[in-house]
Amino acid sequence: MNVSLSLEGSNDALGLMVNHLFVQRVARERQLKAPLLPQREEYLRHLTALGRKQRVVSESAVAITHIIRLTGFAGSGRICEEDIITAAKLWIEEVRQNRRFPSGTSAKCFKSTARSFFRFLGVYGTKEPTPWFEACLSDFKSQMSREYLPSTVQSTWYATRGFLVWVAGRHSDLSSITVDDFDDFMSMKRSSGWRHRTFRGLCNSLRSFFRYTEGRGWTDTGLVRAIKVPRFRASRDAPKGPSWNQVRRRIAVLDVTNPSHCRAKAIFLLASIYGLRTCEIASLTLEDLDWYNEVMTVRRAKRGRVQQFPLQYEVGEAIIRYLLEVRPSCQTRNVFVTLQTPHRPVTNLAATMRKLLNAPSVFQRECGMHALRHACATELLRKGTSLRGIADFLGHRDIRSVSVYAHCDVRVLRKVADMSLKGIL
Repeated sequence: MNVSLSLEGSNDALGLMVNHLFVQRVARERQLKAPLLPQREEYLRHLTALGRKQRVVSESAVAITHIIRLTGFAGSGRICEEDIITAAKLWIEEVRQNRRFPSGTSAKCFKSTARSFFRFLGVYGTKEPTPWFEACLSDFKSQMSREYLPSTVQSTWYATRGFLVWVAGRHSDLSSITVDDFDDFMSMKRSSGWRHRTFRGLCNSLRSFFRYTEGRGWTDTGLVRAIKVPRFRASRDAPKGPSWNQVRRRIAVLDVTNPSHCRAKAIFLLASIYGLRTCEIASLTLEDLDWYNEVMTVRRAKRGRVQQFPLQYEVGEAIIRYLLEVRPSCQTRNVFVTLQTPHRPVTNLAATMRKLLNAPSVFQRECGMHALRHACATELLRKGTSLRGIADFLGHRDIRSVSVYAHCDVRVLRKVADMSLKGIL
C-alpha cells in the first residue's frame, strides 16, 4: 500500500473573511497569526450578516486583535467591564506613544467594540468571586502535573473540585473539614445512583488531595486515613457488549458515499481492529500514518506510551477514502476533523459516533465506542492470542505489572493485523 497524499493545511477554511477584508499580504498574515481566529471570523461574519459595511468590519477585525491582546483573553473565562476599561487605557497609552492624539471617541469605540465582541462570545458580564479553595486546588494541580499525565491530573482535579464545591456550602476553609463531611457527601452521591467504580475514583482523588494538604500543614492529620477506598469488585463475567460478528455487520451497512458514514467507517475500524480508545483516535495526526512502510503510530492516552502497528489493509483503505473524498483541506494536522466549518479537530467524537453506532439497531443493547475495544479483545482471545499479547496490544500494563513500558510483540501485532476477516459475516 504505497500512497502519496498531499494534504497540507491551508487557510482557505478559516481565512475566508480575512482574505476578503484585507488586500495587503502583511495585514492578512497579521490577522491569520493572531489568536482565536475561529472566534474572530465568526464574529466578523455576524457583523456582515447585520449589514455592516466592509470598512467597518475590517476596522473591527483590527480592533479585536488588540482587544484580545490587551485583555489577555484566551478563549475561556469571564470578561467584566473593569477588564475592558483597563484594556482601553492601555490602548490609549500605546496610541500616544506612537505620536497619535486620540480623542475621547477612540476609547469609546474601543470599549464598545470589546463589549460587542465579548457579548457575542457569551463571556461578558460580572465575574464570580473566586472560591476560597481555588488557590490550594490550583497548587495541588500544579504539583500533580510534575508527576502524572494530563489525563490523570484532569480527572483527579475534577473529582476533588466537585467535593470542594459541595463542602464550600458548609465551611469557609480547609481546616474545618471533618470526617462527617465525607460521609454525608458519599451518602448523597450513593442515593443519586453513583456506581462502585465512581466511588473508588473519587476516594482515590480525595486521598491524594488531602495527603498533599496534610503535608503542607493546611489540614489536620487523620483525614486521609478516614477516607476508605471501596474494595475492587472483580467481575467474573465477560464484558457485556456487541460480539465481533455484530460489529462487523454494523460496519458493513455503513453507506460510504455519505461523508459522515465514510469518516465513521475509518473510526469504527480503528476502534475494533486495533482496540484504540476514542481519545487516541482523535489525537491521530497525518504524520502518524507512514504509508511507505505501512505503519501507524499511536500515542496511548495512559502513561504516554507510543506504539507502532502494522497498517491493516481494510483500515488503510478506509482511511485513504476518507482523506481523499471527505476530509476538508484545513490547517489542523489531525486525521479526523469536523465536517462543518470552521474545520477543527474532533472533540466530541464519542457522542457523535455513538449515534451512528446504534442507528440501525444491530446490537441487542445500546453501546458506546468503548464496546468496540471489548469486542476486539474478545476476538483476539478467541483466535488464541495470549493474555500477555492482548494486554500489550491494547496498551495495558502487562499481567504481572512488571513494567509500564512493556513493548508489543511484533509477531503478535502482525498476526492480529493480518487476520482474515472473510467468512465472519
